[in-house]
Amino acid sequence: MLIKKLHSTHGTSLLIALLFFAICLTIGSLILTAATASAAKTKDRYADQQNYLAVASAARLLRDELGVHTYTTGQTWETWDTGEIDPETGEAVTASAWEPITPYITPGDASNGDLLTDTYAISQGTAASSDTFSISAEEGLPVVSVKFQMKVGGDAVFTLTGGDYSAVVTFVARTVRITDFATYDYLTTSWDTGVITKGGA
Repeated sequence: MLIKKLHSTHGTSLLIALLFFAICLTIGSLILTAATASAAKTKDRYADQQNYLAVASAARLLRDELGVHTYTTGQTWETWDTGEIDPETGEAVTASAWEPITPYITPGDASNGDLLTDTYAISQGTAASSDTFSISAEEGLPVVSVKFQMKVGGDAVFTLTGGDYSAVVTFVARTVRITDFATYDYLTTSWDTGVITKGGA
């Protein structure tokens, strides 16, 4: 009966044909919309995954590469000849005092530290410092933005951001006094192994 109506010359056949066409058009649109939405979600998931991998890799890089140096400053007890002669004894006159040493970084020298020791050396922990930079964790991954903050005393915080994903790497500074109270008096600052939080691996 339906086939007869479709071949009929009456107006009802045209109406049914238009109705079928509208249904097919609607179903096709729904399928196309669903496919487009699925593709967009897949692309977003891929971008999120890339951002996660970039930030996690950069965080591990900072944790593994920084905090291996120590910074030492202090003073030693020095005695020197004043160039004068004691008129009573006829011996050279000497003087003694605490003299500051040239700060140094170990292992290496003063020009071979890392971001932690180099930043700490500027104020020796008496002032806070901050900086921003970016790093590329691995080839093909997005660039990661990094905000670096060193607090008074030397504790350091790196906040890494890539897309909607972020991680924080913290380094805790420890300053130890090494002295015999007679010939040397040193302050050595070092950093604990970095700790990754907020999504880091």
